[in-house]
Amino acid sequence: MVIEALLLVALVLAFTTWAALSVYTLSVHRRRETSRTIISDAIAELRSNDVRSLPLAARVARAKPMLDRASRTMIMHAAAFGDTPPDVFEAITAYLQAKWGDDSLRIDATTHKTGREKWRRMAALRILFHRNDPEVTSLLSRAVDETDPDLAAVALSLLAESSEPAAVDVMIAALKKRRHAPSRVAIHLEHSRQLIADRLIPLLSDGDAVVRLWGATLLGRYTEVNGLEHALAPLTSDTDANVRAAAIKSLGKVGNRIAASAALRLLHDGESFVRAHAARALGELNRSDLAGEVAALLADRDWWVRRAAKDSLEMMGSDVWPVLVRCLDHPDAFVRNGAAEVFQNLGILDSLIIMEAATDDPSSAKIDMLRRITGAGGIRLTDSLIERAGPAVQPRVRELLLTIGLQHVEAC
Repeated sequence: MVIEALLLVALVLAFTTWAALSVYTLSVHRRRETSRTIISDAIAELRSNDVRSLPLAARVARAKPMLDRASRTMIMHAAAFGDTPPDVFEAITAYLQAKWGDDSLRIDATTHKTGREKWRRMAALRILFHRNDPEVTSLLSRAVDETDPDLAAVALSLLAESSEPAAVDVMIAALKKRRHAPSRVAIHLEHSRQLIADRLIPLLSDGDAVVRLWGATLLGRYTEVNGLEHALAPLTSDTDANVRAAAIKSLGKVGNRIAASAALRLLHDGESFVRAHAARALGELNRSDLAGEVAALLADRDWWVRRAAKDSLEMMGSDVWPVLVRCLDHPDAFVRNGAAEVFQNLGILDSLIIMEAATDDPSSAKIDMLRRITGAGGIRLTDSLIERAGPAVQPRVRELLLTIGLQHVEAC
């Protein structure tokens, strides 16, 4: 009986607790919904034509009766997030300043202990940034120096929007300190509204290979800045393979003669991903005169390098035709197949076969070339040729392929 009584009491307590939590949750939800409605009404009032033309003080006065009924949290949310128009933002932040004082937002933006305080801190940073507060860069720097990734993400995104040179200093310092993932910091540096090539060049000589890597990577976006080829070239001999890869990738975008020479050397690098980036760099530089050296990588042991070699040859365009023809006689099947694929992707194969299928007297030389290309490419290549030919030409293409000797051509 005692046990049953205890169980009954426990059950009643559990039910009472659940009921109380449910009531509390519903109450919080209703308050939030009420605040959202009030904020929406206040924004609608501020956006109305008869209010928008009023001086700031008058606009704040029109919205004040509604904003007085909303929570500070919801008012800050309206100002900090979403697509609040500038004039509405100005009125809402003026209301915040008048009601809670000039320093309230700075205090919120300085530190936090709880999750709720962290949210307020991020909102306050956004508001201060868009108000062009003179202390905001310092507050953002403090936020980035802490270890919280959410806080850092907000601070870095705002720093990337800033036109203040000090904002770039903060991001570069964050990259070097590595309290946060360097890749995340680099993304914000990449999206900076400022032209920062001259600020990135010193990173190329940093003692930390990760910093050199991101310096080299980020400089690849500055295609119009003179002198970057000379600055990046030494890193193609860096002891760190990731740095070499980043350097040659960027040189493919901003370089010329020196870049091509470095890429040619890195085609023989011991790391496969460096060879791959070197091959693509030569394609970006449109060095079709070096197509033979790139084509040699069609026999590379690494699939990624072979893929990069094909991509590079395709970037060079139809000028690589003579190199591809020689590859069709290579003893390595990877080389023959890769050359055939490039022929196909450049459109050369399609042009050949459509022209020859359209004539009653195909050229024997061209037929031999088609036989070599399609033989190297295999059945999948010939099947795709038929599919791309279209219903009107498919019968002639199939007949031509059978004439070449490819008997295993699937019916479409």
